[in-house]
Amino acid sequence: MRTPERGANPWKSAAVVLAAVILLGWMAGSAGAQDDEQVAIGKITYRVYCQNCHGAGAKGDGKLAELMKVRPTDLTQLSKKNGGAYPADEVAGVIDGRAYVLAHGDREMPVWGQNFLDKTGSEDDVKTKVRQLVLFLESVQAK
Repeated sequence: MRTPERGANPWKSAAVVLAAVILLGWMAGSAGAQDDEQVAIGKITYRVYCQNCHGAGAKGDGKLAELMKVRPTDLTQLSKKNGGAYPADEVAGVIDGRAYVLAHGDREMPVWGQNFLDKTGSEDDVKTKVRQLVLFLESVQAK
């Protein structure tokens, strides 16, 4: 163990360590708050664009579900169907929907990426809106 040098102030060293710990804690809390904000915005977007088909609880039982040929997906089961891991990239791809693959057949779900682009005109805004929805859907996964 190293002993303090003569004239060194142990309180100053302790203050520096304490300040670093507080700063790291604040940064971690700030990142969590930002994610919470993104989830909240995603929830609003979900209510506007997704709730009529997927339902208020995201279980595929929205007001329009019975009118559809293919019942909407229960979005609370995405992690469970993926071995317990939330498939964020796949969810983002389905929401965006612009990467159409002919072999996959017709899309039942609207192409929201194009819809968001038409409203904002910005690819970055589309990515942000899709990310917010992805984060919200992650927050409603069944445990």
